[in-house]
Amino acid sequence: MQKHAALYCRLSVDDGSFGGSVSIETQKILLEQYCQSHDITSYEFYCDDGYSGTNFNRPAFQRMLSDIHAGKINLVIVKDLSRFGRNYVEVGLQVEHFKEQNVRFIAADDHYDSMINEDDLMFPMRNVMNEMYARDVSKKTKAAKKAKAKAGQYIGSKPPFGYKLDPNDRHHLVIDEPAAEVVRRIFRLTAEGAGYNKITRIFREEKVLNPITYFNQNNPDYFKADYWRKEFDWHVTSVRAILNNEVYLGMLIYGKQKCKSMKSKTKVKNPREEWIIAENTHEPIISKELWDTAHKVMSSKRRPAKTGELQIFAGLIYCADCGHCLTYGQKQRKDGTYYGAYDCWMYRTHGKEYCPSHYINYDTVYNLVLINLRTVLWNYRNNAQQFKSILEKKFQTDSAKEAKKLQAEYEKKQRRFEEIDKILCKLYEDSALGKISESRYEAMSAQYESEQREIKEALPDLRQRIEQLKAESDATDKFVNLIKKYTVIDQLDAAILNELIDKIVVHHKEIAEDGRVFQQVEIYYRFIGKLENAAESKNAA
Repeated sequence: MQKHAALYCRLSVDDGSFGGSVSIETQKILLEQYCQSHDITSYEFYCDDGYSGTNFNRPAFQRMLSDIHAGKINLVIVKDLSRFGRNYVEVGLQVEHFKEQNVRFIAADDHYDSMINEDDLMFPMRNVMNEMYARDVSKKTKAAKKAKAKAGQYIGSKPPFGYKLDPNDRHHLVIDEPAAEVVRRIFRLTAEGAGYNKITRIFREEKVLNPITYFNQNNPDYFKADYWRKEFDWHVTSVRAILNNEVYLGMLIYGKQKCKSMKSKTKVKNPREEWIIAENTHEPIISKELWDTAHKVMSSKRRPAKTGELQIFAGLIYCADCGHCLTYGQKQRKDGTYYGAYDCWMYRTHGKEYCPSHYINYDTVYNLVLINLRTVLWNYRNNAQQFKSILEKKFQTDSAKEAKKLQAEYEKKQRRFEEIDKILCKLYEDSALGKISESRYEAMSAQYESEQREIKEALPDLRQRIEQLKAESDATDKFVNLIKKYTVIDQLDAAILNELIDKIVVHHKEIAEDGRVFQQVEIYYRFIGKLENAAESKNAA
């Protein structure tokens, strides 16, 4: 078998950012010139374009190793050691492995030839320098990406489904309307109670292009290799990813995952507090209200009843005594039809010694909630200003005052925290200059550091309480923005219920003095809770 030389070339994305004329084409030219000047006529190129030098799991490199094992290659030539790899241990091991197989290794620009420089003391040193360079480039690349992320710049090369890169600024996203409408529909269907599988079935039947097919049709030159699936083959993972991607709210998030190390491609999850979140970076595709409604529906278990119908009250009805959800069940009438009812999960699971049944008919809940919603809507439509005034009186006065008071306290603690930093610096200087004794310095610094720790621990709780109070003071506007979208509510569905209602609390049945049986049902609306004269209904059982 005739053996030939392997001319190996490599270029990573980072190499393009930080230096030098090291393109694949340039490396090929230099290696061909080297072969011509050394009378090497039989050779083949092995090129890895866009691969890091920190590990050897590269396709062309692995193909070259296979050819070496097959006895096709007796010489490997690279432009320099950095093109071969940037992990000094792995580089050394690979070269030793070549020697064992009688394969000569040449790094042209580094003047290294394994046949001539077998004991070259600078060889391991150059490998160490290459790895140090790789680490430095990695740090610079990460720092640059973080800076861009904090500035609200999009740093991906492929935009999320529903967006495209701004032709005037590739770091800015603009809405791609045809795809954006598919995204909106996914959220609307979810808010209406449709699950992942149902959405994928709908899109397959309607022949809606899946995200990757849509992208490839609009960017035919993006992927060098074939990257196609069936055009309408929607998968639940695609739907789930879209529903959980906060980019559709107009924000960018960087740092959800990170590599374990520079040499490892294994990803690990970062806690949310370590993410870089930039808000209002581009136009949102969906509203925060639709996002919240869809996710509220997603968090509720929605199992079809025997009739195949999904329960619109799933995750909304609770027991007034134990706080658990009421469980839906169906019973068959004598005529063969079914009727639905709810009872307490604790009662159904453990019996009446744990909790009463809180039994209530589905139709009863439906009618009570429908009447209640219509009453609230009529009150708003009949006199919007009076309706808002009543809500503002309930929420804004006390919450706004307390939020203002806590904000002042928060700012005061922040100022004190910064003052202690200055005091500690001054104490250190005084101690260094001998103005105060070391024991005095240690006692005073310990006291101030203790105070600073207490402030640091208190600030997050204060901030959380302030945000909560601000949300309460904004409750009127938030609820009005929800209710004003409706002119009339003829019937209930999961989307309406989850958008307007936070929870429905069912009490156990009571017996009045005259012997009649009553059951109290409380309706808590989103942002504002119970509404007097509207939210509490008593059902004559």
